[in-house]
Amino acid sequence: MPGALDPPKLRRAMEVYAQELRRHRLELNSLNVYPVPDGDTGNNLLLTQEAVVEALGRITDYRAGFDVVGGAISRASLMGARGNSGVILSQVLRAICERMPTDGRAAGPSEIASALLHAADEAHRAVAKPMDGTVLSVLREAADAAEASAGRGEETAAVLEAALRAGRAELARTMEVLPQLLAAGVVDAGGKGILVLLDVLKATLLDQAPSEPIGPLGPIGQQEGVRAPQASMPAFEVQFLLEATEDVALSLRRTLGEIGDSLVVVGGGGLFNVHVHTNEPDLVVEIGGRAGRTRELRVLSLAEGVDCIGGQARAVQVAEQASAMVALAEGDGLVRIFASLGAVVVTGTDPSVPDLASAIDSAPAGAVAVLPNHPSLATTAELAAAASSKDTIVVGSRSMPAGIAAAAAFNPNSSLPVNAAAMEAALRLCRSGELIRAGEADAGDWLGLVEGEPVSSATTVTEAAAQLVQRLEPTEGGELVTLVVGKDALPDDREKVRVDLRRRFPSLRLEIVDGGQPKSPFLIGVE
Repeated sequence: MPGALDPPKLRRAMEVYAQELRRHRLELNSLNVYPVPDGDTGNNLLLTQEAVVEALGRITDYRAGFDVVGGAISRASLMGARGNSGVILSQVLRAICERMPTDGRAAGPSEIASALLHAADEAHRAVAKPMDGTVLSVLREAADAAEASAGRGEETAAVLEAALRAGRAELARTMEVLPQLLAAGVVDAGGKGILVLLDVLKATLLDQAPSEPIGPLGPIGQQEGVRAPQASMPAFEVQFLLEATEDVALSLRRTLGEIGDSLVVVGGGGLFNVHVHTNEPDLVVEIGGRAGRTRELRVLSLAEGVDCIGGQARAVQVAEQASAMVALAEGDGLVRIFASLGAVVVTGTDPSVPDLASAIDSAPAGAVAVLPNHPSLATTAELAAAASSKDTIVVGSRSMPAGIAAAAAFNPNSSLPVNAAAMEAALRLCRSGELIRAGEADAGDWLGLVEGEPVSSATTVTEAAAQLVQRLEPTEGGELVTLVVGKDALPDDREKVRVDLRRRFPSLRLEIVDGGQPKSPFLIGVE
């Protein structure tokens, strides 16, 4: 079976893999018995892969080589990894890309075998307590079979077919190895996700449709209600990005392994994705903060979670919260976003001090962080904080995009000082502005404002948005642009801005949020 994997086919495989993960998502969720029966493997693999597809979409040169394509896949999967399964997937994709040819050739049998072996090694190395009968053993058997096939001089597609056959056999064996899988009568969810990847790689190579079938559904999610973990299992999942050296990351792996399990630390080049299940989330956050700069912190209760922005999950356990959050917002979409991030939301353009103080008093903790999210509401927030009997800190968010960044750093299980420091740190990394119609003003049809002051003008919404992003982007470079779309924004304008920003700023990740806010058709934040 002839053929080789070139950069365009690798890009196509990544797109098809996302499509296949959507098709297999419910199956993968239902199989998610080990290590915690939280039913999110399909969701986490898909969210991780969608980050990869979005990053590849920003590469406009379809002649780009493995260095560009592989670099985008590696970084996007690391930055976008969700949950234990997503973190392991990011390590697998990164390892595969590291073994692609660097001299302009396509990847043949030996490169594919080498890539799978490297992926198996790196995934095993990333997990603090590797277990047989999991995705790790499925990867290992598939890689060994690929190496044997390449050693026999077989073609690339045959190498992938050998890996797929061996992976399927090992996946079936996982049910016999792990007691949790045997009791539930299912195979390992992460291992099935890897089989889907191998099937996609082979199908893309041969220009065929993927053929991995959807198997019998497992027990997770088949009954109504939230399934809580067993008492012996850790109560929380903690995940964050860490900027640190390789030595520090290795030391962190050892330290966190003493206070949690399902520990995975992946990455390199100064940036790592850390995932752990623990009963001491505060301590994990504290240790991570001492190890280096942490970003995109997420804490999920393994007993009870709710959907939130970006498809992530966040726990809001009222009885056990160490601190709470109150946010001011206007617009149905923004209200939902802040609520999903754990906030008690006060709506309206000009809330009163008593209304805000009442919200603080009703918040589910004795210590409360308040996000005013507008320059003119800071004084109201301070007065309400003073009027409340609770320990309250007003965080200096002066816009909705900045407020979202700060709210994403909030952890209900951390103390108020720790939360305030994390939220203020998030604010320092975020710059924001807004686009408004200028009417008949001579300055142009659109104005870019920062804290109410005009900083740019243009006759088209696309040019105005580009000018504002350029004005907001820090000198050391940004990573994320958040476009919050208001209720008065025209669908055509929204699409034009989306396309133009991705074209002009290919290195920045673009997230679009339906805020529904009045007055400002577009709010823009750059982090």
